[in-house]
Amino acid sequence: MILVANNEAGRMIGCVYLQQYETQLYLGMLTVSPEIQSRGIGKQLLRAAENYAIQMSCTVITMTVIDARAELIEWYKRHGYHATGETIPFPSSPSFGIPKQALQFIVLEKQTGDI
Repeated sequence: MILVANNEAGRMIGCVYLQQYETQLYLGMLTVSPEIQSRGIGKQLLRAAENYAIQMSCTVITMTVIDARAELIEWYKRHGYHATGETIPFPSSPSFGIPKQALQFIVLEKQTGDI
């Protein structure tokens, strides 16, 4: 499932990828067009994803965020997500690019009962 936010002209300005695994919803690639960030579009997409999780009877929403994105991790924490302590190695395939520093994903989650 991909949720899309369009502007009044019908142009896509943001989107988020959602994948259900039984009672868990994975949220990934929440993206907002750079020229309109900080206008609440990301928050609207996040709320829509959370509502979708509830509609689908999911009990938890999980995501992975690159650990170097401290400001993004803090944004999710302000919206009720917390680090689980689990980490996932960053892919070492050249198709993902060659990182200039050591990277890993941290796993964040939120119980839908907390929404």
